[in-house]
Amino acid sequence: MKIRSHEAVQNRIPRTTHSARTGRFSAALALVAGFATLLFAGLLTASQPAAAQQGFGNFFTYQQPRKRVLRRKRAPAADTAATTDAKPAGKADAKKEAEKSGPKGAVYAIVSVPDQHVTVYDATGRIARSRVSTGQAGFRTPVGVFSVIGKSRYHHSNIYSGAPMPWMQRITWSGVALHAGVVPGYPASHGCIRLPYSFAPQLYGLTKVGARVVVTSRDTEPVVFSHALLPLPKMQPPPVGSQQALKRDASVELASMGAPASTMTTAAVPEETTDVDSTKPLNPIAYAAALRERAVADKAVADKAAKEALAAAQAAGEEARLAVDDVRKAEADLKAAEAKVADLEARAAAPAPAAAPAAGTPEATTSIETDKAAAQSELARARGALDEARTREAAKTPAAFAAVEAWKRATAAAEAAGDLVAQADRRREQVSVFISKKEGRIFIRQDWKEVWEAPVTIRDPERPLGTHVYTAVDAAPDGSSVKWTAITIPAEGAAPKEANRGRSKDKQEQPESRAPTPPETAAGALDRIELPEGARERIAELLWTGGSLIVSDQPRSYEMGEYTDFIVLTR
Repeated sequence: MKIRSHEAVQNRIPRTTHSARTGRFSAALALVAGFATLLFAGLLTASQPAAAQQGFGNFFTYQQPRKRVLRRKRAPAADTAATTDAKPAGKADAKKEAEKSGPKGAVYAIVSVPDQHVTVYDATGRIARSRVSTGQAGFRTPVGVFSVIGKSRYHHSNIYSGAPMPWMQRITWSGVALHAGVVPGYPASHGCIRLPYSFAPQLYGLTKVGARVVVTSRDTEPVVFSHALLPLPKMQPPPVGSQQALKRDASVELASMGAPASTMTTAAVPEETTDVDSTKPLNPIAYAAALRERAVADKAVADKAAKEALAAAQAAGEEARLAVDDVRKAEADLKAAEAKVADLEARAAAPAPAAAPAAGTPEATTSIETDKAAAQSELARARGALDEARTREAAKTPAAFAAVEAWKRATAAAEAAGDLVAQADRRREQVSVFISKKEGRIFIRQDWKEVWEAPVTIRDPERPLGTHVYTAVDAAPDGSSVKWTAITIPAEGAAPKEANRGRSKDKQEQPESRAPTPPETAAGALDRIELPEGARERIAELLWTGGSLIVSDQPRSYEMGEYTDFIVLTR
């Protein structure tokens, strides 16, 4: 450690000037004089009579100083009214109005890494903008197409020692997220996208899980776009319900199980009710809502049929069990009757004891014959009861098995109806389409679930397509048109290779002059794509506001999972 000299240290100490010392001495004298005056006044007051003290009382009594009230200068009424009437609706008023009504259509954000800002858009255009701080050297923020896959108001990092990440919106499973933090004006994070504390809650309220987030290496913005390859939403008539068919099938099932008529009532079955006009075509979202309404009604019918089938199976099983118990009881009774007859026959054949009546006497013969007759009659009844029990068992056991099978079928139908409800719920979410030149396939996802995929043909495969994101931000109420925007992610600039390093200038080979391949435009990329048969129809059935199409040279990212939309890394 460098040791400074005493003189240098003394020179660093600020010295008090003569004027400052003089001012302090004068203030001290004034303070002493004030205390002396107060003391003299107190002694003088104590020596004076009470009447004389009244003259000094008001002077020496301490009074609370009045607070100074600052009043704003009022503008003239005429000027105020004129200013109010003439004030135009500025950006602040428009922003407040947008916050009250909420965003319109799909909301998506574009993060520009070199410019260190994020811009938020909806169907009307740009609605918010803020500075950010992205990853620093060694912890670069990935560039590509992402979506919000998780949100948490209060979150702590599970990678960096529980560091706070308030207003967190995750975009990758490997730990990259948008969250509030320190934004110094340059890249400073460990890969996340930091937002100012004043802006993070606003963005958190604008987005929802599934919102698109595009991170670019150069600033870009969406442009209004149209192309023949982009499909229009398919308008469909309201779906026809199937409640009556389910009622009929349930009644047939219950009747085949021998269920009583009381269990086949359909009073609690919901009727076919809908608020939509049966003649008016529906857009994909409205059609999905109608599908869900019918699916929920069908599921209620299926659940009721499964419940009744279960009750019928339980009743049939109980009857079969009782029939089996009757058979076992009849077999036991028959065995006891047969044993009693055999015992009487043995007694009749055995010699009589000395004290008992002789075997051949009339008294002995009458007693044995009477008991044998009673035992034979009991044996006959036991055989008849066994036959009847076996007959009932033969009828009840197959009926019970049939009732169980019918219950299984009804349960499967209820599960299928539940799947239809889930499918209808999925159809209400936005659809995402991805065309990968690397994989040579088209993928369709909705509500993060795989819907369909097929091979796709791309002309001039040696030329790059680039990465483009097409978003359906708004649609006409009748579905006759859709407003699309296109975002072209700038290609990553590659540094020139120094192939001639180490050679002398006279031996270096002159590189061939090749014109760089221009990046493909958003329209040019779609011009080179040939969709497989049925792709446009499938997309049209699901497409509505918020739907998107991604075209890229890159494959699907390893960051994708069961609960993510398409993730495409361009760097």
